[in-house]
Amino acid sequence: MKLTGWITGALVAGGVVFAMRGCLSRSTTAPDERLAGRLDDMCQIARKNVDAPQAGLRRLGAYLDEHTGDLLGEWGDTLAAIERIPDDAKHDQRARVARDRIRKPVLACQTDWARFGQAVENDPAAKAMLERFAERLSRTFEIIGSGFTLHDLPAELDRTINRL
Repeated sequence: MKLTGWITGALVAGGVVFAMRGCLSRSTTAPDERLAGRLDDMCQIARKNVDAPQAGLRRLGAYLDEHTGDLLGEWGDTLAAIERIPDDAKHDQRARVARDRIRKPVLACQTDWARFGQAVENDPAAKAMLERFAERLSRTFEIIGSGFTLHDLPAELDRTINRL
């Protein structure tokens, strides 16, 4: 192999290592903190779009399109992190920390969400957008299925997959 081939290979390998340790590695931030940050991001969108509810709904939709998996994953990772703690007192304390972290941006944003919600209600086109989204999401849950017990999970998953 020529010298340029070795150099190119070393640079590629170094880039992969850098990416894995740096920008692409899993965050060291607790999942409940990341979740709280995403809730705050959504609040910012609502706050900035009280005067433009249709644009705000589109921005929220785009945000959720990009981050719903993150939100659900961070919620699940939060639960798993808490349930991993064997000591009951430490478990409960960690759950309280998660509760407080998640509630903080939600409580801080109550007024902004209320103002944005009122703006959507007062804008017929925005209200129709939200209603259409809610109807579609409801149909999705209905088609996929929900409300089954752990005992029924395998049979419910099988029936759901067969309906698709």
